[in-house]
Order: sequence, then C-alpha cells, then structure tokens
Amino acid sequence: MLTQFIHSVPAWALGERAFSAKFGGNIVTAGIPEVSNRLLAVKKLSKRLGLKGAEELRSSGHILHEIRTSIGKYKKHNSPMAISYHDLRSGIYNEKYPRWVAMTAPQFGFKGAERGGILSKDPADRVMAKDLHMEAIEWSQKLESEGLGAGINIWWPAWTARRVDDPDSPPIEFQKAWDMMLAFWVDVLGKTGGTMWLEWKPGDPGIDYLMTLKLAIEFCNAVNAVLGRIAMFINNEFAHILLSGIDVAEGVKMTIDAGLFSMFVHGNSGQMLPTSIQSMLDSGTQPEDIPILIDWDWAVGVGGPETWEDQQEAVGLMDRAGQEVIYFEHDVNPAGQNPANVFELSIRNFWKMLRHMRGVIET
Repeated sequence: MLTQFIHSVPAWALGERAFSAKFGGNIVTAGIPEVSNRLLAVKKLSKRLGLKGAEELRSSGHILHEIRTSIGKYKKHNSPMAISYHDLRSGIYNEKYPRWVAMTAPQFGFKGAERGGILSKDPADRVMAKDLHMEAIEWSQKLESEGLGAGINIWWPAWTARRVDDPDSPPIEFQKAWDMMLAFWVDVLGKTGGTMWLEWKPGDPGIDYLMTLKLAIEFCNAVNAVLGRIAMFINNEFAHILLSGIDVAEGVKMTIDAGLFSMFVHGNSGQMLPTSIQSMLDSGTQPEDIPILIDWDWAVGVGGPETWEDQQEAVGLMDRAGQEVIYFEHDVNPAGQNPANVFELSIRNFWKMLRHMRGVIET
C-alpha cells in the first residue's frame, strides 16, 4: 500500500512577515494579516491545486500568534491577529477552515521570552511554558478525537539556546540545560499522556543546545526511556538538516533508522553548511565558534540540481518508511512574493519528486 502524503500550509506562512526576520520587523513583504483569512486562503489554494476531500490541504499554528490562549493570565500575549480555539474548531467542523495538523506552543516573540520558557531564570516563565504546552497538547488531542486534526504537537526550542539577545543572561552549562529540558518534557508528556515532535535546529535565532540531529535523537531517546514509551519523535525540517551540514536524505535515513520518524515532516529548502556541525563538535569546536547560516525557508527543491536530487531521495526514503499517512508541511517563507504562488511551487515540486521516485515518467 502506498504512503498517503497530505500537504499542509501552516497558518503562520501566509501571514505578514518581514524579509529574513523570525519574529516581526518593520517591513512587511508578503502575507495576509488576519489568521481567519489566512485559513480561508489555504482552502482556496486547495481548490486551485485540485485537491478535494481527504486530499485537501491542512494547516497548523502557534498558540499566542495564530491561536489565542484561553489561559487568563497569558491572554495579554495573544496576537490581535489570532483566532480563538473555539472559532478554529467550529470553522474546521463546518469545513470553512482546513483540517488541522499541529499545535506549537512557543515562548518567543514577546517581552520576557529572551531565554525561552523552559530555561528561563524566571520561575513564572517556566510555568508559562509548561501551561502553554499542556494546552497545545490538550487541544491537539481534542481535534484528533473529533476527526478534525492529526494530533501532532511541535516543540521548536527557538530561544531555548546558548546565545540570546540578552547580554546579561550568559549561557547555561550544557548538562544543566539538558537536565532541565529532560525534566520538563518528562513532566509534561507524563501528565498529558501526549506526544511531541522535536523540531531541532542548529541555530537562528539563537545557537541551540540540540544543534545536530545526533543530539536530537539522543534527547528523544532519553525522554522516551524515562517515560517507557515513544512519546517524543523528530520533526526534521529539510532546511534545518542542511544548516547542520549534512544532506537531507542522510538526516531522514538517520531518523527512520532511530525509530523516531512518524507521520510528520517540515518540507522546504535552504543553504547547506559546507562542514558537518556534528563533526566540528566531535573535534572539540565550541558551539559558540560554529558558523550558523540564516534559515531562509525556500520552497521544496529550490537550490540547484544537487539539492533537488538530495530532497528527491529523501522523499523516496519517507515513502518507503512504512507510514500509512505522512503530513508534509511546507514551512516556507514567501518573503516578497505572492504566498499562494510560492506554496504551489513547493507542493508541485514535491509531487514531481514523488512521481519520479515511484517510477512514473512525467509527461
């Protein structure tokens, strides 16, 4: 039986973004302000691509930025552009909005999150991180139980990193940071019975503690060993693998071999660091001395023939990984361009790769 690939266009991707900026900026170059209208645009793109029923595009979003938290003491951080969970659920149920894939509960993009919630020196920040992640898991579980979502949750560490914007906040020693993150996730996933997909990254905006796929796999294994079940998987983003200095296909194979690939991946493209970060760490290079490229989030396949061949091989590996369904989310930055055109290119490039790997000659 062939793997079913279901594509997702995340709610943040069609929103207003500044060129090569992660969290805001002064120059808006593309996008739709209101999240509700972004979701309508995803539905419209489904029709443009000829996708119907179970094949329709899905979407995902961040609590605070796209979906408003319902926890009273954190409501001040909600974006005015976001929608409520009630309206989101109702819109999906009534087929106004696309069905859902993943919730992300970030601690970035607002004052007080310079260190990232899990490692913050402020106990209130750490509590907030826990509360928001538990809310995200609860909402994902509800949407999945009602047939409105896939039940996936993403942890992108972001400012949970060695280098931050606050000069008065020196890096936490690696083992201490590891222990704090491990305790956090054992607690959250133990209490909720939920699952989490770790979206590891070398850096940008910070220099991450889990900056290589090897470290990400080791961390997931540590969480899963304590819990006695596979509760944390890997969300490989193509551009993040390239930023670490290895091929996308190599990263996908490592994840599959580790038993940590399940149902979900972020597809895009970007620059490749010419040297493996893991090899630099193994040789004694300090993380602060490792060059970190900007995460451009190009459309799938963009970057030249070698990039195309690499990502095409990665698509083939996922297709043969034994998954019934894979939610392929295009985490693409359309800065300066029509978002619908950029996402259509990314999706069509994926289709070409999949047809090729399945041995179908494109006419």
